[in-house]
Amino acid sequence: MTLRSAPVLARVLVADDDAGVRRAMTTTLSRAGFEVIAVDDGAPAIALIEQSTFDIVLVDLHMKTSGLAVIRHCKQRSAAGVFCAVLSGEDDEDTRTICTEAGADEVFFKPVPASTLRIRLTEVALALRGGVRAERSA
Repeated sequence: MTLRSAPVLARVLVADDDAGVRRAMTTTLSRAGFEVIAVDDGAPAIALIEQSTFDIVLVDLHMKTSGLAVIRHCKQRSAAGVFCAVLSGEDDEDTRTICTEAGADEVFFKPVPASTLRIRLTEVALALRGGVRAERSA
């Protein structure tokens, strides 16, 4: 008898300069069935976007190379085909506006509960798989 591995929900690129946050997101999402590649800054994220295809890009706002630069690059390269989300420690309307104007589909404010991240990105992955644009949560 051969065991089949579960299909990958989506390919996710995580860029965060905090090793603990990267590790937690990678563990949470991998256990939920995502293929996760994690990097510590926006510059390597941009390089990976040039070399590979991702379904979801999840970036920290404040890194040496900003998460907004990653989002802009990703959206220019793949238009609406990639769901881009920003993680920020600043929970205010100005931050949300700056992120969405840069092309972010969603903004998560730290600390994001693992269950919230898992559930929301699973919804996004299933919507992308079905060819439906994932609606931003309220």
